[in-house]
Amino acid sequence: MKNVLNLLSVLTVIAFMALGTTANAQKIAYIVSEDIVPEMPAYKRAKSEVEAYGKQLQKVLEAKQKEAQDYYQEIMEKAQRGELTPKQEQEAQAKLQKMQADLQKEAADADKKLMDKEGELTKPLYQELDNALKKVAKENQYSYILDKKFLLYSEGGIDATEKVKTALGISW
Repeated sequence: MKNVLNLLSVLTVIAFMALGTTANAQKIAYIVSEDIVPEMPAYKRAKSEVEAYGKQLQKVLEAKQKEAQDYYQEIMEKAQRGELTPKQEQEAQAKLQKMQADLQKEAADADKKLMDKEGELTKPLYQELDNALKKVAKENQYSYILDKKFLLYSEGGIDATEKVKTALGISW
């Protein structure tokens, strides 16, 4: 999500330079997104839900890992007692390899599910932020609102962070 914001900000700066407009004719403001996004109620809810979902996925993976470890321990004990035929040992080894491969696949699937869940929960949040930016820009006649972290140099400038927080209903 940060990459999308980063790309959007960079493209805005490039578009501004490509148009060759003068800064005198246009009002440019900046925000500090790191001061806004974490304070948004929607962000706090999304973060909490993603963490809970991640813990849920982790528990499932840990249970399957324990199952594989228990099976391995059982096979090792039987092998040490000489209770397994060579064919049974091969079958057990194949089963362990399949369990390990399945576990790795499930871990990768869990990572993807977690990323998808995060995207699903943060999309409305960034739409809300975008709407607030548009509102502040319109009300204050800003031609551009950039994220301060992408400014290579600025002397002074208009900090619209608090105005955007107010538009979002975030008290400061």
